Amino acid sequence: MEKKCFVIMSTTDPDGYAQGHFGRVYQYIIVPACKAAGFIAVRADDPTANDTAMDILRTMIDSDMVICDISSKNANALYAFAIRQSLNLPVTLLKDVKTNIGFNMQEFDHVEYDDSLRIDTVQMETETLGNTLKRTFANKAANSLLSKLDIGSAQSTDTTDTSDTFAQEETKKESHIPVISPLPDYVGDPITQPGEIDKLKVGDSIFHMNYGKGEIANIKKLGKDKMAEFQFESGSKMLMLMTSGVLRKIKG
Repeated sequence: MEKKCFVIMSTTDPDGYAQGHFGRVYQYIIVPACKAAGFIAVRADDPTANDTAMDILRTMIDSDMVICDISSKNANALYAFAIRQSLNLPVTLLKDVKTNIGFNMQEFDHVEYDDSLRIDTVQMETETLGNTLKRTFANKAANSLLSKLDIGSAQSTDTTDTSDTFAQEETKKESHIPVISPLPDYVGDPITQPGEIDKLKVGDSIFHMNYGKGEIANIKKLGKDKMAEFQFESGSKMLMLMTSGVLRKIKG
């Protein structure tokens, strides 16, 4: 059974936005990102899913994941974010680049998108949102204000390192891609230590165990993690640097 991702966002056309703008955000960014992350996207204004305000509230609480698009300072999305926070449930923040919010979003897993909805930015933002959803769901404390403030007791005594769990899940999801073997002579040691990862920069050449030799074209900070765009011979790939576990140095 697929997991449900409930989406709270603007359902109208606020000043400064073209007609149907947020419908396109939902269709072109959110829906494909949810699908890639293993969720079914359900929008809060879907008449087939919710009849009353209480139905919406119940769905918002019961859903496996919630996306709050706080673009245009949408009050419903901010309210939903507060509720999920108070109940210590996984939630991902989303906003466009032109919306200024009066709190530091760097403390939480979030994604920004270009409100122009250009095709080149939409493709990257969809992949970024999909990876953020997977990471937030795997590490349910990622956006937990209670956890960050060390308030209350944990709901589980399981001390498993969720970042390691996520890395394992990502490896499983790429298991259908054959690992390159034998490794070329120029391939060096694995890049796994935080200090080594932090030193990676645009222009660096690396070896990926599935995709081969590539070069870092772009690096974007996502909370405490980093996502990089790699150019491989097979094409461009977006990978989380902290959790990929399949990057190796190139000798010389």
